[in-house]
Amino acid sequence: MNSTDHYFQEIQLWVRSKPLLYRFTLGTRILLAIGFIPTGLVKLFGYRFTILPVDSDVGAFFEILYQSGLYWNFLGLTQVLAGVMILIPAVSAVGALMFLGIILNIFIITISYDFAYTPVITSQMFLASIWLILWDYDRFRGLTISRSMMYENSVSTFVSLASKANKLPQLTLENSFERTVYITGTLAGLLFFGVLRGLVLPSGFEYILLFICFACFITAIVLGLRYSRT
Repeated sequence: MNSTDHYFQEIQLWVRSKPLLYRFTLGTRILLAIGFIPTGLVKLFGYRFTILPVDSDVGAFFEILYQSGLYWNFLGLTQVLAGVMILIPAVSAVGALMFLGIILNIFIITISYDFAYTPVITSQMFLASIWLILWDYDRFRGLTISRSMMYENSVSTFVSLASKANKLPQLTLENSFERTVYITGTLAGLLFFGVLRGLVLPSGFEYILLFICFACFITAIVLGLRYSRT
């Protein structure tokens, strides 16, 4: 068996056995979805992303993208698709792979122009996407190594790999209350960032959404620490 492949399998098996890391992964997916779905919708529906003056490098860059029309819509579509897919367990790995490309592109842009401290945020997003790829490494093994390397033309090796794959824990949230906390926090976060991107809601409602997000965040941490010890 390829030693690098074996090493990554062992890492995945370890992280997948930790309930707290499972919740960290869920939180990472939610934060990326919250950050990109409202922003992607702005582009998809053909609105400007920023009001920066066009006489600045960053403002001119976004204005050129906006004026491209179809490409601007395409950027929004890919961000919305990645954000939705990353929340659906069956296709979350594909969403993570899409995010890897999207965020790498954004990171390179932020270090190419004067985005001030934005590269600090985009670099963390890039690391988050790498984490999600590692979490679902078993789904990507075929992209990184050849079939002959995976099975090494040996029935015994195939059985060993299959046995290891079956050992991957299928973790879930502890109960319906915890699931409700995650769902509520996700919806509130999407609406809150939607308001920041132009979504019109009753005056002051954004503060209620922010409070709900904060309450769900704290509750999720408390529940995660509690259940990780049981």
